[in-house]
Amino acid sequence: MASFWGAVFSVRRWIEHLSTNPYGDDFRVYYYAARLGLQQGWAAIYDQAVLRAVMGQHFTGDYAIVDGGHTFPNPPSLAWLIAPLTVLPWEAAYIAWAVIGLACLVAAWWLASPSRDFAGVTLLLLAFALWPIHYSLIFGQPTGEILLLAAAAWWFLRRDRPLEAGVALALATSLKPQDVALVPIALLVSGRVRVFGWWAAACAVLGVLFFAALGTKGVADFWSTNVDVQNFAGHQIATLASLVGPGLPALALEGSAGAVALVAAWRRRVSLEFVFAAGLAGSVVSALHAHESDFSMLVLAGWFVLQSPSGLMTRLWMLPGIAAVQAMALGFALPVLIWEVVWVVLLAADPGYFSARQRMETPNGKLVRATSADSRPKTAASDAFIGPGAGTLKSD
Repeated sequence: MASFWGAVFSVRRWIEHLSTNPYGDDFRVYYYAARLGLQQGWAAIYDQAVLRAVMGQHFTGDYAIVDGGHTFPNPPSLAWLIAPLTVLPWEAAYIAWAVIGLACLVAAWWLASPSRDFAGVTLLLLAFALWPIHYSLIFGQPTGEILLLAAAAWWFLRRDRPLEAGVALALATSLKPQDVALVPIALLVSGRVRVFGWWAAACAVLGVLFFAALGTKGVADFWSTNVDVQNFAGHQIATLASLVGPGLPALALEGSAGAVALVAAWRRRVSLEFVFAAGLAGSVVSALHAHESDFSMLVLAGWFVLQSPSGLMTRLWMLPGIAAVQAMALGFALPVLIWEVVWVVLLAADPGYFSARQRMETPNGKLVRATSADSRPKTAASDAFIGPGAGTLKSD
């Protein structure tokens, strides 16, 4: 009931926001960047002077501002994704994009939720109620799409289809790299070499397409835009840099947090769900710049933890995480920053229960029993784990 009413409140508040402020801060820029790309070429979307002139034709005051805090820094694939919506008027496109985001979130839940029964529906309603998801809808972020692509990558890999998994993960990376940056690295350190290779190959293909569309000047403007975005102080409020200040201390803390997440992925490498959870959590905690919507990745990470063999503390710590992310609605980022650091440490220290049960999952979800002298299974069929020291496995 709490999740239900929280979801109702969240949707109602989004509708009220739409009626009182129908300009979706981020989607407004995405929409007109896509129109600009269609009309003047995709390289123009990173020319700040051109983008500023376009925004000035349609908006006034703060809505026309184009600077390090209000611009289009994403790879061009996001503009390509939104381009079909530019046949609609601005307001209709904003509503359509929000509905698509909601549908993607539901689809991600359908693929990756630990269950689809009463408890599973509660998790979905809770996701709607959480501030990061709500925030992403208001601002028109591609959060739902990224969640769906990440969930699809897991779904494909669980069915031993690394090519499709790598492509899905590359597409997620191309929309907003910082949200899934460590997931392919986590898969690599866990021994899932093939999916990492397909992800790298797909990213290389996308890179060629980007360069062909942007040209040398467009790539240079893209880089310059991202430097401006990174130097904008407002983009670091929800990162660990707000704890120690920008510069080398922040990079050291963020890098260390990301490394701890990768240790978690390596230690629990026999659990595909745990590896994805560690990669998603590590991506958020180590982000160089982030906003509330980026913390939506923790929702998917939580679903993966709930369906993986994980320790009690790792699961229980998700409960205060609900309050921590909600505090961001009041302008307080410190609670969630502390919470996520502790959770990543718990993920790295998590013992699971493989040792006690001497069981593990193959990519198709079947359980097998280890018969090696080491009570912890060290390999699984196909892409689950590739590494030395494999024990003998037999059907349970």
